[in-house]
Amino acid sequence: MKTLATLLFGLCITSTSALATTSNANLIDVDTYKEEYQSALTLYQSKDYEKALAALEVIAMRGEKQAQYILGTMYLNSQGTNQDLLKSYAWLSVANEQKSKQWKKPLAMLNEKLPADYLALAKEQASHYQAQYGAKAQKMKCRNTKTLGSKKPTHLCTKSEVKDGFYYISNPALAAN
Repeated sequence: MKTLATLLFGLCITSTSALATTSNANLIDVDTYKEEYQSALTLYQSKDYEKALAALEVIAMRGEKQAQYILGTMYLNSQGTNQDLLKSYAWLSVANEQKSKQWKKPLAMLNEKLPADYLALAKEQASHYQAQYGAKAQKMKCRNTKTLGSKKPTHLCTKSEVKDGFYYISNPALAAN
């Protein structure tokens, strides 16, 4: 019994110290986050690509996989910007932490079509993006979940509240948007 109490006390201290290292400047209110995310998606769906690009970039930098995928395809297809295959490759690579079969197609096409030296640059940039905007950097949880009516699990990455009602954002400038 004494060992269990000691273990629980140790876990409490560990989780408290993990929260203590998260500055309030790195937090964003869940409702604000969801509103900004939905607003960015609405801009994209209404084909206002220039505004959508800027809004989605903020959301993608916060770690959202769908925003990262859309941004990667926007840079690939010149939607709201000039084509930028390095950024496209980088965003698509980070988005593929989600492990969506459909999302792998444009990345596979880039892997096949880009010259070796350019592909090496793209992979380097993707590694940099992964370190900044990937699931681990943004304190996201990625796991297999079952969808109703499907036998195959889906691999999803989602934000987790690090403090009641708040998500973690690695860059404080992206939290106060």
